[in-house]
Amino acid sequence: MLDNETSDPLLVTPVTLSESGNTKWVMPGVADLNNGFANWQTDMRVFTPARAMSTRRSRSTRQNGGAPKTATFTIPAGQVRQFDRTLASVFNTANDGGAVHITTAATSRLIATARTYNQTTGGTYGQFISAVTPGEAAGTDTRPLQLLQVEESTRFRSNIGLAEVTGNPVTIEISVVPPDAKFTAVTQLTLGANEFRQLGSLLAASASPTPTTPASP
Repeated sequence: MLDNETSDPLLVTPVTLSESGNTKWVMPGVADLNNGFANWQTDMRVFTPARAMSTRRSRSTRQNGGAPKTATFTIPAGQVRQFDRTLASVFNTANDGGAVHITTAATSRLIATARTYNQTTGGTYGQFISAVTPGEAAGTDTRPLQLLQVEESTRFRSNIGLAEVTGNPVTIEISVVPPDAKFTAVTQLTLGANEFRQLGSLLAASASPTPTTPASP
């Protein structure tokens, strides 16, 4: 998909519906932030292939603190619901960010996606984000997730987002492995239940971390 004014490209990848279904989906990186330099907004889409209308309960966690906001919506069978400017239109929230947690009373099959973008006078610049289930997240009994193409240079910087998806506090370990390095930079941080946090310029922030450990082969 291309913005006709900016030609900003957005790749929307196809997915298959889980046969077993789930009861929870987490959409990270949701925003309604206007700081004078950028105006970040999120448009969310939710699809259900069910043969009957289904009701979803969503909860918005807030980066600025405060109690989460909740909303309930119904999706007609086989249709896509559009939630443009999601935080404002669904949760009556402005100048905040975080994650949206979608839950159902019974196991359901669902696809939830979003576009978070900077709204400018000349068009939009943004990225595609897909909701994840708790089963798709990293945990103590799973292999680590690998994040490629992280860069810190005069041309690019890499921000990463972290979301807790089970409703339990967690300690996360982030290992940065520079090319040809003799050491791996290791950083730990704690997320609260359902918390979303963005780390800006990851490599610059990890330039002199403690502790450090020998790099893995």
